[in-house]
Amino acid sequence: MDTSARIATLYQQIQQIEAAGEVAAPNTWVSSFVVPKANGKHYTYYRLMETAPKSNSSGKQGVAKMKCYLGTAKSPKYKRAVGAIARRNQIQLLTRRIKQLEALAIKEENQTAAAVPVRERVSGGNLKKPITQPPLTNQPTPREWQQLQQELNRLNEHTQQLVEALNQERAHRKAITQEIASLKAALGK
Repeated sequence: MDTSARIATLYQQIQQIEAAGEVAAPNTWVSSFVVPKANGKHYTYYRLMETAPKSNSSGKQGVAKMKCYLGTAKSPKYKRAVGAIARRNQIQLLTRRIKQLEALAIKEENQTAAAVPVRERVSGGNLKKPITQPPLTNQPTPREWQQLQQELNRLNEHTQQLVEALNQERAHRKAITQEIASLKAALGK
């Protein structure tokens, strides 16, 4: 399998992973903390953490902050977060492999270009060696692959923003529904 076909296969794998479910944002992870109870038992809870952006004014490095509470290891929120992080890590691994293959493709392209004989003129204006052209191909160039990757990353970020907005909307609707139910209960309906 040639390099461009392998790159295309890796892009397909990334699309399949993204279609499988939510993908975690970069610089996020699951953190645990233990809460001791009065009865002597210890309970472990989880939260989704993220690195806050670096502050230019204070000069501090990015600091970890809690993004959301996930609950216990059995909670659906925890399981979704762990799955999203696993998908993100798989995509990052595949993206690194694509970059390696693109670099290899550029290197091969440069070697092929160097192997093409250069026209040499001899007295009388005739060519000393015939020119051999590389075969025409309809495969995207490494630069086009890079542009496609950038577009895919941009679309992925946009999709993540839409998912986050949708999740916020769902939470808002749920809060409103609960408020309506409590008002009905208060009014005795």
